[in-house]
Amino acid sequence: MLLVLQNAIDVLLKSALPSLFTGAGAAAVTFSADSWDFDRLAADPIAGEPGPEDAVDELLFDPAAPAGPYALTRLPYPGPKRVYLRSTSGELVALRNTEVVWNVADAASFSVVPAAGRVLSGFDYLHVMYGVVAAGTRLKSLHKLALQITGADAESAERAFALSLAVLVMNREALQRSASFFWTAGGYQADGTLKTLRFASGASPGPTQRTLVLEVEVELRLERLVGDDDGGAIEAIPSPGRSPGSKVVGIDPAVPS
Repeated sequence: MLLVLQNAIDVLLKSALPSLFTGAGAAAVTFSADSWDFDRLAADPIAGEPGPEDAVDELLFDPAAPAGPYALTRLPYPGPKRVYLRSTSGELVALRNTEVVWNVADAASFSVVPAAGRVLSGFDYLHVMYGVVAAGTRLKSLHKLALQITGADAESAERAFALSLAVLVMNREALQRSASFFWTAGGYQADGTLKTLRFASGASPGPTQRTLVLEVEVELRLERLVGDDDGGAIEAIPSPGRSPGSKVVGIDPAVPS
C-alpha cells in the first residue's frame, strides 16, 4: 500500500537532485518489499451502519480546456461538495463555489468556470470530495520499507545517500500529502492517508549501497456504497422451528400473520 509513496520519493529525488539521479552514471533508487502489521486496536474492524460518508473522485483535467463538463462516479448525497485542482506532485488548490457550476438536472454533473487570474498550468486532475450514503470502517496498518541507493562507487553512493536524506527530511510533510490514495471499484472505496513517516534506521550492505529503513503508519477508510436497492424493510420472518415456506410471523403489528 506504499506504491504511491515509493513513486513520490523517486520523483522527488530525481527532480531535487538531477545531477545525482538522472543521466549517465546516475545513482539508482530501489525499494524492498513492503511489509506491514495491522494495528491491534484496529485489526478486527466492524462496519458501521449506513450513513453519510465522504467520497473522493480524481477526474482528469485539461488546463487548456477547463470547462468540462465533468461527472462524479457516484450520485452525491445532498450537502456541500469541495472541488480542488490537483497537480501530479499532490498539491491541492481549492476552487471557489463560483468557479464550479452544478447541473440542476443531474446532481453528479458539473462544469468549471475559472475565475479571472486563476493559474491552471501544472494541474492535471480535479480532486472532488462529496457526500454519499455508505457503510464504512477504519483500519490502521504499520509498515516497514527499505529504500536502497546504489552508486557507481563508494564515494558517490555516500554523497547521494546523505543528500537524499536532506531532501526527504526537508520535504517529509509534502511526501505524506502526496502519498495519499483513493481507489474505487464495484461500489467499494479505499481511502488511504499517511499519518506518520519516520526514518528508523540505516545500513551499508555493500561499498556502493546505502539503505534507509522507513516506518510508515497508514490509516484506511474502507466503505461500501449503499445503492437504491439496499436496506429494504423486512416484512416477515419465519417463526422459530418452522421451515421456509411455512406460516410466518409478521413483524409489523398492522400486518396480519
